[in-house]
Amino acid sequence: MADLEFPIDRLNVLPNLSGIEARNVRSVFPESALISLEGRHKQPLFLSVLVHGNETVGWEALKRLQVWMANHPLPRSLLIFIGNVRAAELNVRMVPDRPDYNRIWRAGDTPEHRLAARVTTIVREAKPFAAIDLHNNTGANPHYALVHHDRPEDLQLTSLFSPHAMMTNNPPGTCSEAMSAFCPAITAECGHSGITANEEAAFNLVLDALHLDHWRGAPDVPMDLYSVTGRILIDPNARMVFEHGVEGDVEFPANLEKWNFYDRPAGSAFARILNGTNPVRVTTETGEDVTDICFAREEDRLILKRDFTPVMLTTNEAAIRADCLGYLMEKMG
Repeated sequence: MADLEFPIDRLNVLPNLSGIEARNVRSVFPESALISLEGRHKQPLFLSVLVHGNETVGWEALKRLQVWMANHPLPRSLLIFIGNVRAAELNVRMVPDRPDYNRIWRAGDTPEHRLAARVTTIVREAKPFAAIDLHNNTGANPHYALVHHDRPEDLQLTSLFSPHAMMTNNPPGTCSEAMSAFCPAITAECGHSGITANEEAAFNLVLDALHLDHWRGAPDVPMDLYSVTGRILIDPNARMVFEHGVEGDVEFPANLEKWNFYDRPAGSAFARILNGTNPVRVTTETGEDVTDICFAREEDRLILKRDFTPVMLTTNEAAIRADCLGYLMEKMG
């Protein structure tokens, strides 16, 4: 795809975004772009939006920020990355048959990897104060953050958004993981797209981070910090059902998404195996199979062997096939 071999657009002004929906982003940003805006504190906040094209919360937060900036001086410089504009134009997570823009931030040989490498170099040289990558997600989840270090600064940044945080480097090659190598960095998971309250929460996070002039060395609120035990995968050939009595290979509760961020005790049922072998696997961030650590079979029931807190559970079959059913976490001290 030779037309993706381009120097990233560099701007020093934010074009007028009023009334422009994310799927029309290419009317103002024909390709991915980096916008540098000068503020009172010169060390910039790095902000990434539309890394996934159908996750519009960052775009809407940026539009709100532009309205706010019309009457307020920027308290801190901003370095804004406008991500996968081609996917946004199609209202899809990523362009079909092209890499996921939130998996390209480690070494690779595609045009997308080279784009991410250029952005990383520019951001690193800017010595950012912090980095925030704004995302939506599937499933019924409270707002939470992905954080990659337990440094006090990262946890304070997280606490500006939510008391819930996952300590993870999975999946590899995410934007915030790359930025965390040289500054506090989080992925802010803002719930479903198109919800005004989620867009306001994203905007408020950015505004709070812009007004932060130093790190206190501690979170601003009490936090629940989790480590990820494993990612729940479903055999691609298995038939999943979310309704009792429907024919399939594995049955999950219809209210599965309500388990997100609620503790599930050892011995509680997670699923029913309806046909043959177990199509449910759990793997670690490095790909190690830990299914036997997490689950046991009692007749047709799949039982949790330890106390776990599920997160990102979804009943959206397309999302499950493309990614996973969700994650199992354990609270850190």
